Amino acid sequence: MREPRIDIDGPGEATRLVVTYTDGTNHKFTSPMVLAGRITAEQAAMLVGKLASGGEFVPRDVGMPMLQTVSNGFWHSSDHAWHTLDEIATTTDAPTADVDLASMLLRWSAVDEWDPDAAEAELADELGPAPDADEDDDEEEPTGPAP
Repeated sequence: MREPRIDIDGPGEATRLVVTYTDGTNHKFTSPMVLAGRITAEQAAMLVGKLASGGEFVPRDVGMPMLQTVSNGFWHSSDHAWHTLDEIATTTDAPTADVDLASMLLRWSAVDEWDPDAAEAELADELGPAPDADEDDDEEEPTGPAP
């Protein structure tokens, strides 16, 4: 299993979670989130323990933003809902999230099973198809020699 880098011995009373979305064509988009509250080793272990077998999770299931809405702006058939949690660290940075660490930990602890299908359906509805993907592929191209 791919596990996040954990650095919780540094200074600061906030926690940074770094998340990456890698689409089906290997384009990557990484985004940090800083939460008010200092994470403990036990709390970090709980987050890691909730990750799927490949070290991935579905942000929508815990109220985190799906990075496809920022990175692609459209839904492509090679896209998926899975993101990786790349880093858990303490920080002196100011919080950037609307939720604090305690609330986020409650959300993660409530997850029994990640739901990528629901997240993918929601993203497809929200983002729509990739450019040119909505054109009628059934139209026949003219055949024969060019005039």
